[in-house]
Amino acid sequence: LAQSLDALIRVEIPVLASSSVMIVAVMTMLATMLIYFITRRFFDQLFVKEEISQTERLGEYTTQVSRSLRLNEILGALVDVIRDTLNVKKIYICIRESDGSYPATYSSSPLDDRNFSMDQGHPMVAWLRSHDTCLLLRDFRRTVEYKSMWEDEKHRLDTMKIECVLPLKDNNDLVGIVLLGRKEKKGKFQWGYTVEDISFLNSLESVSSIAVKNSRLYEKAYLEARTDELTGLLNRKYFYEVLEENYEKCRKTSLTLVIFNVDDFKLYNQLYGNNEGDKALVHIAQIIKGTVGSNGYCARYSGKEFAAILPDYDIYSAQNLAENISRQIQNMNRNSSDTYLKTLTVSCGICAVPYAASSLNELVSNADRAVYHVKRSGKNGILVYSDGIIGRRDTDEGLAKKHKSMYSEYAPTIYALTAAIDAKDHYTFQHSKNVAYYAEAIARAIGTSDEYREILKEAALLHDIGKIGIPENILNKEGKLTDEEYDAMKRHVESSVEIIRHLPNMDYVIPAVLGHHERFDGKGYPRRIAGKDIPLAARILCVADSFDAMVSKRCYKPSMSVEFAVGELEKGAGSQFDPELVPLFIEMIGSGAVVPVIDEGLMKE
Repeated sequence: LAQSLDALIRVEIPVLASSSVMIVAVMTMLATMLIYFITRRFFDQLFVKEEISQTERLGEYTTQVSRSLRLNEILGALVDVIRDTLNVKKIYICIRESDGSYPATYSSSPLDDRNFSMDQGHPMVAWLRSHDTCLLLRDFRRTVEYKSMWEDEKHRLDTMKIECVLPLKDNNDLVGIVLLGRKEKKGKFQWGYTVEDISFLNSLESVSSIAVKNSRLYEKAYLEARTDELTGLLNRKYFYEVLEENYEKCRKTSLTLVIFNVDDFKLYNQLYGNNEGDKALVHIAQIIKGTVGSNGYCARYSGKEFAAILPDYDIYSAQNLAENISRQIQNMNRNSSDTYLKTLTVSCGICAVPYAASSLNELVSNADRAVYHVKRSGKNGILVYSDGIIGRRDTDEGLAKKHKSMYSEYAPTIYALTAAIDAKDHYTFQHSKNVAYYAEAIARAIGTSDEYREILKEAALLHDIGKIGIPENILNKEGKLTDEEYDAMKRHVESSVEIIRHLPNMDYVIPAVLGHHERFDGKGYPRRIAGKDIPLAARILCVADSFDAMVSKRCYKPSMSVEFAVGELEKGAGSQFDPELVPLFIEMIGSGAVVPVIDEGLMKE
C-alpha cells in the first residue's frame, strides 16, 4: 500500500513528489496507530474485562467463605462462583470422610445423582495428591493412572461429561475434589478450559481448601461438644437443649420422655472389668438408637442412664418401644460365646406431656421418679408415670434398716447352705466362719460402710459353697492332689457362683466369691485378673482365706503357727496378696485387734 500511495502522489500531485516519502511515512504511522487503538479496544473488551470480572468474583467469594464455618454454605458459594464465572453447569464436589474416601457431598443441582464415591486408592485421587494444579481429563486419559482405572469408573466420568478436576489441597492434604463438566456455549462459540480458566480455578483452590478444612474442624468440634464420647449419643447438656426445642414444637401434640437406668451396673463392672462395662454401654446405646431410629432423639443421660425423646408419641406407643428395647438389652449377651454370670437389665420410667406433666421440669422429674419407683420395686421393669404412683421416699436411716432386714431375711438360707457343706466337709463350715471374721475385721479397719461389711460377711460364708459338688475322696484326700483332682478342686469357684446366682438379691456377693483365688500378680484363677482389677472384697477374702487355711488343721496337713502364717503373708505381698492389705492385717494381729482362731472356742462374735 505504501508503494502504491507513493506512486499515486508522484503522478497525481507532482508538486508534492519531492515529499512523497515523508507523506507516505506519516500516513502509514497514523494508520498503524489507528489499527493498534482499535485492536487494543477489541482485546480489552474480549479478555481484560473478563479477567477483571474474575478477579472481582474471586474477591467476593473470598470474603463470603471467610465469614462462614458451615460446610454447605462454603460448597454452595464455590459452586456459584464457578458456574457464574466459567459458565459451567455440572459441578460435583467430593469431600473426604474419616475413612479416607471421597463421597459426592454437594452438586450444582439437587436433582444430580450423587450416589458415588472415590476411595483413597482411586488412581485419580493418587494423581491429585501428587500434583498441585487442575487436571484436564483430556490430558489424564493419556496417563498410566487413567488406564489403571476400572471400566465402570471411566464410564461414570464419561456419563457425567467431566472435563476438568480441581483438587482442594491444604499443603499436601487433599481435603476435597471438584469435578467440573464442560463449559457451555457463549454465543456461537464453544469454549474449552483455557490457561486463564485454570489460573482462576487454582486461585479458587487455595481459598476453598482452607475454608473446607476449617469448616470440617469446626463441625467436628461442634459434634464432639454435643455427643457422648463413648456411645456417640447426645450428651446430657445437649439432651436438655434438644428436649427444650421439641417441647416448644410439640405444645399442640405430645412429647414423651423415656429414661433407661441400667440395673446393677456397678456389679457388672466388678465382675467383668471396666472395659467390658464400656462395651456393654456402647451395645445398649446401639440398641436404643437403632430402635428409636429417626422417630426421636437418644442421649446418654448420665453414667449408666439413657434417655429417648419421642416427639408426637403417645404413652402406649412409647411403652411398646420401651418393652422392645428392654427385651433386646436383656437378651444381648445370651448369644455370646462367653459365659456371663450377670445379665444386664434396665429399669425404665416413662412420662409424657400433656398427659402427666405440665412443664419441662415436671416431665424430667416425673420420668426420674418412675425409674426410682421401679428400682425400689425389684428393678427390671417399666413404669408409666401417673398421679399417685410414687409413695414417700425412705430416709437414709430407713434404707439402712431395709438393707439390714434384707440380709437378715436371707441369713437362714445362707446358714442352711453352709450347714449342707458341713455334712460333707466339716472343715469348710468352720473355715467359712473364720474367714468371715477376719474379712469383716479388715473391712472395718479400712473404713468401709456397714452395708459393705455385711455383703463381705455373706460372701465369706458362701465362698466355698461350691465344694458341695466335689467328690469326698478329693475333699478329704490325705496326700497330694493329682493334676486332674486339682482341676476339679479349682472348679468349686464357678460352682459357688452358680449356686449363689439362684439366691434372690444375693448376686452382690458374686465378685468377692469369684475372685477370692485370684492373685495380685495375675497368676490366679479362674479369670487370671491382676492388681486393682480384682475387686477389693475378693482381695480381702484372699488374705483372710489363706491365713485361716495355714493356721487350721486339715487331714492332709497339720496346723501351722501364727508366726509362720504371718511370714508367708509377708512373702506373698505384691505377688499373691494385695501389698496394702497384708501389713494392715499383720498389724491388727500384732495389736490384738484380730485374735487368730486356732480353736473354735476362740471365735469372736
